Amino acid sequence: MDGAEFLRRKVRLLSLITALAVILCLCGCRREKEGPEDQIIYYRIDSEPVTLDPQIANDSAARLIIMNIFEGLVRLDKNDDIIPGAAQSWDISTDKMRYTFHLRDGLKWNDGTSLKAEDFVYGFQRTFVPSTMSDTADTLYCIKNAEAVNKGEMAVEELGIYVTDEKTIVIQLEYPSSDFLQLLTTPPAMPCQKEFFEKTSGQYGREADKILCNGAFYIRENGWEHDSYLYLRNNRNYTGEKSVIPAGVNLSIEEEPADVVSAIEKGKFDCASVTSADVERSQSLGMHLTGFGDTVWGISFNTRDEVLGNKKIRCALLSSIEREKILKEIPSHCTVTENIIPESAELDNISYRSIVGNISPVYEDKTSVLLNKGMKETNCEVVTNITILCSDDEDTQSIVNNIIEKWNSLTNGYFNKKTVPLSELKDRIESGHFEVVIAPLTIGGNTPVSTLEMFSSESRYNCARLNSEEYDKLLSGIRRNLNYGSVNQIKDAEQYLVDNGIFYPLYTENRYYASAENVTGIIFHSFGAEADFRLAVKQP
Repeated sequence: MDGAEFLRRKVRLLSLITALAVILCLCGCRREKEGPEDQIIYYRIDSEPVTLDPQIANDSAARLIIMNIFEGLVRLDKNDDIIPGAAQSWDISTDKMRYTFHLRDGLKWNDGTSLKAEDFVYGFQRTFVPSTMSDTADTLYCIKNAEAVNKGEMAVEELGIYVTDEKTIVIQLEYPSSDFLQLLTTPPAMPCQKEFFEKTSGQYGREADKILCNGAFYIRENGWEHDSYLYLRNNRNYTGEKSVIPAGVNLSIEEEPADVVSAIEKGKFDCASVTSADVERSQSLGMHLTGFGDTVWGISFNTRDEVLGNKKIRCALLSSIEREKILKEIPSHCTVTENIIPESAELDNISYRSIVGNISPVYEDKTSVLLNKGMKETNCEVVTNITILCSDDEDTQSIVNNIIEKWNSLTNGYFNKKTVPLSELKDRIESGHFEVVIAPLTIGGNTPVSTLEMFSSESRYNCARLNSEEYDKLLSGIRRNLNYGSVNQIKDAEQYLVDNGIFYPLYTENRYYASAENVTGIIFHSFGAEADFRLAVKQP
């Protein structure tokens, strides 16, 4: 080989090396640009989900996970507006009694099998058949024959949900519901593949390999270590309108750290719920904050208590309170409220409070007369040795101290104070282990009815343990009203709670979520404890 030929080959080799270097450089640049797809989002949940079966699950941890591993016919965007989910479009009849949903093309479960319209129908059927024993079935009683099916009075085939072809689902309602589409974003409205469900032999939703997902994420193999962690991974078979960005979400199951803000700052979590007291510090560290005024704190009595079950005794205690005095020092970032139903509640996109105004209690007698009548009815010589349960923060304790001073003076008895961490407070309220409690009422929806239904006899969120046929009848009338409850019906139900001393509102607290400075795109939803991670981005 002569010198000229050697030189030509050397030039060609150098050109090839240069071209490969350019390609590798471009690939590296592309890799850096797509970096968020390699990121894992770290989040803490405070308890083990009881089950991830959407038709049964009802705890906050389960709801958060289900939102991310399942997708209903519709979903919520960052503004809590309804957007397409598994259905690309839908039609609503003029009387708002029939909804027709058109599924998008190519729907699949995370294992690659096709998701069919019948899977949604089967999911709804499971919600209402009595054998499922769903705690959330009643939230969808607006569906035709749903209540009768749930109570075993009709066959499940009579449920007002059917398919017209492989991509079309029709849902017939019992009565119009202004928040029906929002209800379809909740766990009991998620699909379920019958064949897979039956193969799990009663273990559906209880282990990673016993869950079939159609959402943005799925639980990876061996990704659920009970009481320790859950690892969600990007579902490559997801066919939503927007592609899933992060590679996954690691959920650690652990108690809340003593300093949540520091845990975010140090990178242990990418985001977490924080208290109103942490707001200023979070902001000073450059964290992103999202807040919702959906929690009303107030005085709640255990109405199943022998003494406090008496309406007159409850009302006497409440009417003796010097409201302005006890509310001089409320927790920071909270606002005084006079109403059980919060300012954010709407009826047909109109503020409910602007329509009805404030609702004040109406008592037939003076405080001392009410107390004496109540004591006579309960054969109680003195109202004493009653404990007020409250959270262990200083502001709440100050409020309770003022209440105790007034109630001791009124009754010539003795009231006690018991302080506990917030997590224990919520556990004791749910289990009914209290006499009087300063309770947080976190609303599950933006309609007035969402608040009222929390006091139904069957509600697990019933912080007063109220079991009233009269009140349940008022709720039933609201549900069945063609306009989903006239204003007067809703007002009557709220007035019942006020006049009977069921819940005495004190102040509204904003619920906050803080995200690290380099984390964006996580969607936190109002009226619930859910976070949507599918569009999350974590910069290096």
